[in-house]
Parts: sequence; structure tokens; C-alpha cells
Amino acid sequence: MLSLRNLVFLAVLAVPLTADTNLHISGTVSAGHAFRKEIGSGLALVLVPNDDSGWTIEVQPLDGSDNFVRCVTLPLHGPTPADVLATQFVTEDNNRLPEAELSEVKKREFQFVLNAADQKKACAEMEEEAYGQPKTAPDGTVIIGNPEYEQPLLGSGSFRIKRAQLSDLGSGQRAHLESINFEAEIKLPKNGLPGQH
Repeated sequence: MLSLRNLVFLAVLAVPLTADTNLHISGTVSAGHAFRKEIGSGLALVLVPNDDSGWTIEVQPLDGSDNFVRCVTLPLHGPTPADVLATQFVTEDNNRLPEAELSEVKKREFQFVLNAADQKKACAEMEEEAYGQPKTAPDGTVIIGNPEYEQPLLGSGSFRIKRAQLSDLGSGQRAHLESINFEAEIKLPKNGLPGQH
């Protein structure tokens, strides 16, 4: 028969098995360069340089074949929280935003699917919601997307820019992000990881 002490020990051991996996990442990346860090479960957090002087925050499979953020982080059109662009850090006349406004720009929240199968389903649902024809149910309710779609388990990320180095500020110029120093918190649902179902 198990003693109370043994039961408490077993309960303590069980907690990490059901808890989410959290990972803290920090780094610095310079213009035109990528940042890549494996986060477990066959995934990597990647900052991909873009043509608009900045980066796109992606979660990719280790082979880099897809971006698991793109179909589950809104909005569907235009920049999302995963886009870090120089234009987000400047005023209309191309000067650095006041610090109070910068604090809102520096924090990003995003979600991502955990595997290629869920990515395929999420992207098909996004496509249907964005471009599919609305349907009318027998009771007259308008249906957009696929009512049978079940959102998969998602990972989430919180990305905070600690420091952004800008250049080419001022009238008649176009701002560029020379580098960013950042911290990221990545959360992976434990029961969504391979072998944890």
C-alpha cells in the first residue's frame, strides 16, 4: 500500500507531464540576417528578413518548409503581429515614435499550429473564410467557412522588442530597422506534442 509520502511524490512527478512547455528565448538580429532557434517538437522560431526593412516572426518545421504562424494569426490581410516593420516604429513624417507609443509596438502576440497536417487544415479553413462563398442554413443563418472545422491545438508566442535601432529617419527618407534586441516566450501545449496524446 502506498504511503501518503509516496502519493505526494507521485503527484509532484505527474505535474510536469500535464503542464505546457514554456521556453524563453532572447537574441539580437541585424538587418538582412535571420535568427533561428529550435523550440522542441520538431519546430524552430525563426525571424525571416523581409524586403520592407524588418522581419517576419515564423514558427517553422526544422526543414524550414512552411510557416506555421501564417494561417492562424490574424488579420488575414495586411501586417499581422508577426510582422516587424520599420514603418511601425515611425511617425507619418518618418521620425521615431514617442516612447509611450513605442511600448505598444514592441509587444507582439501570435499563435501557431504544431504540425503539417494541422497547417493544411487551418490554411484550408482560412481560405474558405476569406474567399469562399457564404452558405445559408435551412434556418436562414449565414455560414462563413466550414462549420465542421475544429481548431487544432495551438502553440502561442509572446515577442517583445527590447531595443530597436533605426536609421534613415527624417523627411524625404525611408526608415530602416538596423537591428532589434528581443525576448520571446513560447508556449507549446504538452498534449499536442508527439507521443503525448
